[in-house]
Amino acid sequence: MSRFSIVTAIAILVAAAQHASALTFLTEENPPLNFTSNGQVAGTATATVQEMLKRSGLAADIRVLPWDEAYAQAQSDPATCVYATARLPERYNLFQWIGPIARGVYSAFALEGFKDKIGSAGDLFKYRIGVARDARAQYLRRRGFTNLVEVDKDGDIPAMLTLSPAKPGGVDVWVTQAEMAREVARKAGGGPIKEVFPAILTQEYWLACNPNLPQAQVRALSDALSGIDKQGAAAAK
Repeated sequence: MSRFSIVTAIAILVAAAQHASALTFLTEENPPLNFTSNGQVAGTATATVQEMLKRSGLAADIRVLPWDEAYAQAQSDPATCVYATARLPERYNLFQWIGPIARGVYSAFALEGFKDKIGSAGDLFKYRIGVARDARAQYLRRRGFTNLVEVDKDGDIPAMLTLSPAKPGGVDVWVTQAEMAREVARKAGGGPIKEVFPAILTQEYWLACNPNLPQAQVRALSDALSGIDKQGAAAAK
């Protein structure tokens, strides 16, 4: 074999190895954990997985998709992980879990003119609740909420909020991430909102990877996260 052929073969093998090791990290629009800002994927959970990749020496293409698509691809593609994913009992055996990478606090919001007093989570049963079609909707159903209006994109709900219980297609209350709810509502063009019940759900989130993702990559990502956690703990002392 000529020297040129050997060099070419090595180049092909290296390229193939790099392709084989490339990962895909998928996420959804769910600020402040993960969202698109100026064409880039941002958020607190995104910052954590980016740092994990940097420390582990791995590369990944990070993309935003509707949750159902992202979740399905992570189950079917051996090189794909999805975040920020709630580790629910029915999901335990579907993924390899690395985390937690973030924590979310969800509250109930309504338009500023909402007059009712909400003293407990049970008081919300009678209202139409707008919620993204993901773990938060599953959580509410398990708590006995049946009057849910589920949508693919959380940011679509503020425009659906209404003070008229009879308005078709409307919702009375929106359950969403507390930290950026007002900013999301403002960008969505909805009216001013207020928090009517705080912390209805507090949730830890994980990086959920396909069961066939190589163990070496899972360990590298897990070790990188451990390093981040230890560094943060040391800084807090």
